Amino acid sequence: MEMWELVRRLLAGANGGGQSFTPGLIGDLYRRDLIAAKQDAGLTYQEVLEFADCLSEQMQKEGLIRPAGVRGKGPAILGAMERTELGEELYDAIRGHNVVMFFEGMNADVEAPTIRRLLYQLNS
Repeated sequence: MEMWELVRRLLAGANGGGQSFTPGLIGDLYRRDLIAAKQDAGLTYQEVLEFADCLSEQMQKEGLIRPAGVRGKGPAILGAMERTELGEELYDAIRGHNVVMFFEGMNADVEAPTIRRLLYQLNS
């Protein structure tokens, strides 16, 4: 299981619109995709849930995602998350060809200064 692929999927799930943000479910779907592709997930179901939760907490701490505010006159969605400006920039980049592999290859941690530095390298 690649951490940065899970980060990409978590960022995709933090779209702020109309659904709760459930890191464990996102992690489990990634794990199921790996199993379906006959790849070793490397983690048990419980470990994936814990890893996804920890990773989403780290992403929130580093300013990549935040609780989503109420939009318009619709009801508030409990647990909804949205990407911050840095999270949006990372999400746009990480969807590109081989960018997940770039972040994995750099052994990058989910830390705002590291992410900014790597995004700068990608844009140079």
